[in-house]
Amino acid sequence: MTNCALVCEYNPFHSGHKYQLDCIKSSADNILCVMSGNFVQSALPAFCDKALRAECALLGGADAVIELPAVFATASAQWFAEGAARIIKDIADIKFWAMGAASDRDAILRLAEVKLSHKDEFSALLKERLDDGKSYSFAAVNAVKTLCARLYPDTDISDALNDPNDILCIEYIAAIDKFAANVQPLIIERRGALHGDMSLDNEHVSATAIRKAVDDGNTEAVKRFLPYNYEKMLEYRRCHAPDVEAYKKAAVFAVKSATAEQLAALRDCSEGMEYLIKKDDLSDYDKIVSGKSTRRYGEKRIKRLLLDAILSIERGDGEKFCTRLLGCKNGFDFSILPNTVKTNNRDIKAAAESDDDIARALAVDERAAALYNALCGADGGYYNYSLVKI
Repeated sequence: MTNCALVCEYNPFHSGHKYQLDCIKSSADNILCVMSGNFVQSALPAFCDKALRAECALLGGADAVIELPAVFATASAQWFAEGAARIIKDIADIKFWAMGAASDRDAILRLAEVKLSHKDEFSALLKERLDDGKSYSFAAVNAVKTLCARLYPDTDISDALNDPNDILCIEYIAAIDKFAANVQPLIIERRGALHGDMSLDNEHVSATAIRKAVDDGNTEAVKRFLPYNYEKMLEYRRCHAPDVEAYKKAAVFAVKSATAEQLAALRDCSEGMEYLIKKDDLSDYDKIVSGKSTRRYGEKRIKRLLLDAILSIERGDGEKFCTRLLGCKNGFDFSILPNTVKTNNRDIKAAAESDDDIARALAVDERAAALYNALCGADGGYYNYSLVKI
C-alpha cells in the first residue's frame, strides 16, 4: 500500500484543490489531508467551519482529513510545516508528501537542497539579514536565493520563492529532512491564479479572491470554482460567518489586558516585542498591525502575536500533542492513522489526562473552538464534533 499526505487549509476548498487531489490519485492508495481547524495561518478565523471543509475534501478525493492542531495551524511557516511533519511521519505506509508550488519543481528542489546541505552558510547569511533589520521571512528567502546563486550560478531561480506556496514547499522539505526521512516530496505545479491574486478570470482562482467575492455578494462569479457544497457554504456564511470585527476587538482586549511579562511568554514574542506592542496606541486592531510592524517584525508576525494573546498560546505549547480525525471515507482503515490522531472524544480526553503537555496543546484547541463558535453565533465547543463520513 502507498499512502500520500498533504497539508491544507481549504479556506474554502476550490477547483485548484480538486486539481491537486486529482494529480495525486495515480500515485497513492490513500490521500490523507492534514487540515487547519478553526483558525488558519493568516491568524484569522476560518471562512467556513472545519466539518464543512473536511466534507469538501472527502468529496474531492481525499480518503481522510486530520486536524492540524491550532498551535501549528496558526504558526510561522517553519512551525506550521514541522507540526504537520510530526503527524505525517507516523502514517502507516506513508511514501509521499504532496505540495503545491508556483515555481518549477526542479528550482524548488534545488533551493531546498541548498538550504539543507549548506546549513552553516545559510545560517550566517540569515544572521546578516536579520542584523540588517529584515524580517525572518524576508531574510530566509534572501539567504537561500543568495546561496543558490553563489553555488549554482547557471540555475535560474529568479522567479522562485516569490509566492508563499513556494516558501512553504521549502519548509515542508526541511521538515521532511528533520522528521520524516521515509517520505518523498511530491511537488505539483500550481495552475491558474497565484496566491492572493484577486482576478476571477482564470482556470483556477485564489481562495482570497473567492472569499472576497462571497463577502461582496458576488457569489455567481465564483460558483464554478466551488465544486462541492456551494449552497451549503453560502448558507453557512449567511447564518454563521465568523464576525471578524468582533475577533479584532477581542484581540485588542487581550493585548491591552496582558502585562508585558505575559506577552513575553507568548509563542511568537521575542527580543522585546512585548514593549513594542504595549507602547502607544492600543485602540484598534488594524492600527496595531500596521503601526507596530517594522522591517524586523512584519504584519503577519504581529497578527500571530495578537492571536497568541487571545488564545494564550505560549512557548512550549505543542511539544506533545494529540488531535482528531475530522472525516474519512466509509470503509477507511483507521489502523493507517498515527497514535497522535484520535477518532473519538473519549480517546482525546484520555490522552490529555495522561500527559500535561498534551493537555496544554489541547487546551489551545478548546479555546480556539470556543472562540470560533462564539464569533459564529453558534453553541458548542471542541468536543461537540461528529466525525464526517461519506
